[in-house]
Amino acid sequence: MKGLRKQHASFFLLKILTISLLVSLNTKAQSYSQIIFDENQSQNFGSANLITLHKALYLFEDKHLRDTLFKENNFIKKTGGFGYRMAKLLLLDAQIDCFTALLQHEVFGHGARYREYGYKGNSFNLNLYFPFGDGSGFAQRGVLRPGYKSPTYQENISIAIGGVDAEMLLANNITNQMLLDDTLHYRQGLLYLISQNNGLLYLWSTRLENPAKIKSNNDMVAYINDMNFFYAKPNTEKYNLNTLSNQSLISFANPIQIYSALSILYTYGIKGQKQLSKIPMIKLGNVRYLPAFNYSLTPFGSQYHFINYVRFKSMLLNADFMLGDNAFNNFYGISLKGFNLINKKRITLNFHLDIWNQPNLELDNYSKPTGANQTGGACKVDIMLRPFSKQNKLGLFVQTGYKTKGYITGEALAESFILRYGISLHL
Repeated sequence: MKGLRKQHASFFLLKILTISLLVSLNTKAQSYSQIIFDENQSQNFGSANLITLHKALYLFEDKHLRDTLFKENNFIKKTGGFGYRMAKLLLLDAQIDCFTALLQHEVFGHGARYREYGYKGNSFNLNLYFPFGDGSGFAQRGVLRPGYKSPTYQENISIAIGGVDAEMLLANNITNQMLLDDTLHYRQGLLYLISQNNGLLYLWSTRLENPAKIKSNNDMVAYINDMNFFYAKPNTEKYNLNTLSNQSLISFANPIQIYSALSILYTYGIKGQKQLSKIPMIKLGNVRYLPAFNYSLTPFGSQYHFINYVRFKSMLLNADFMLGDNAFNNFYGISLKGFNLINKKRITLNFHLDIWNQPNLELDNYSKPTGANQTGGACKVDIMLRPFSKQNKLGLFVQTGYKTKGYITGEALAESFILRYGISLHL
């Protein structure tokens, strides 16, 4: 499948999302799926809609494709069943899941930044994965709309990391959905592993590649070069592939990675079951707790995450403490999220709060940084209203909020009012 060229992102995605209406709604889930719209078809737009589409597709497959061909009551039959499921995983499941992550990376990662900075006529080239293709993809910016000017240095850095940034957002949102439902479908696990480890694999594959064969549009090389040019001072240590790839290994200290791998290889591959129920968490009285580490790239440098997930009744709370590596800049922040804080028959409410201290973003001219930091924040509220009498029916979704100028995953860099709207549903 070669090419998603000059295709309007929202039209393409919303068109194929109609398949979700063919799938039965699920009354047991605590999480909600959304079909949403926002002005720039942002990283959040892509993540929410692709997760909904992905879930609709695998639930449709669950209904119509068998996971076992015969009773697996001895070692030979169990081995044959495992081989069948792994073949299905490679030839069908992984194709859909890898392509979903690739869409998020190119169209709603790099592409979202292009749209944010005023480019129109952007084009995308996307290919299926082995054995049907090489899994490659790239985004190419179009032309600037009237009234826009070329991106500043920091905006260009955000473009370079836009793909891995968007996939990290996808992985984080899948995690929240899994923990809310307290179940892990092996297809969620597969999409999570692909998107969660995109940055790590990108860094390590580039590090291990023959330098002569590294492509000029390699995002990680572009990021390192831009960061060293913009921030590094004479006679100071600069970024390199070894440094960043070694740092990225901390993201393996994340139990969701283990659970996702087990859901694929053991729960599905060996046992022939689709879901891992009751995700293991640390029990502390009436709450359950799960810690995790993560790693990301920002326009100011690499960043470590210490994430704390807390489940209480139907609610999920998480607190992400972020700290920069301080190679070029000192920066830190905290992201707080609460899901199902209110979850009644007709209304559900989620809350998001981000606070940060980071270098001032230069969005108006092309000067080098002054070294001054600024404190900023963002606040968003999700409201899901269900006009129908039954809880599992379609509802209206609105996310609204405000952020100051600054960098957080999934949002525009500039000061902005946030508005997203659409429908919510149980899948």
